[in-house]
Amino acid sequence: MVMFYESTIRVRFRDTDMYGHVNNASYATFMEEARIQFIEEHFGSFSIPLILASAAYKFVSQTKFPEHRDIISRMWVRKLGHSSAELVTHLLAIDGTRLCECVLTVVHFDYQAQKAARIPDDVRQVLERYLHSEGEVPYGK
Repeated sequence: MVMFYESTIRVRFRDTDMYGHVNNASYATFMEEARIQFIEEHFGSFSIPLILASAAYKFVSQTKFPEHRDIISRMWVRKLGHSSAELVTHLLAIDGTRLCECVLTVVHFDYQAQKAARIPDDVRQVLERYLHSEGEVPYGK
């Protein structure tokens, strides 16, 4: 069974340029919102120090307002390391059309020591449920 985390993101008028296209910078906010929804749903609050280490975006189709007022975030884990995880997130239109693909690397961070730390077992167990190779995950159109 393919397991991925799906949530809905609301696109706002302020996320667009004068042509109604969603501004490229808005995608970072959408990805952040998806990660926060995932963490809050699985851990009860935003208390897990998974900090963003890198992000790579691929813009697939135009995202326009108001046609894409609500978009779907589909996320899964592609790699799980000692202290980091690689998350793949696809933003989809309601009809399933891929709008943007993003690969994020998050690191479990020890703020007291100011360095990466081993992902705790309880967090690892949750992330492992979403661990899939690229070919297993349905992408949309």
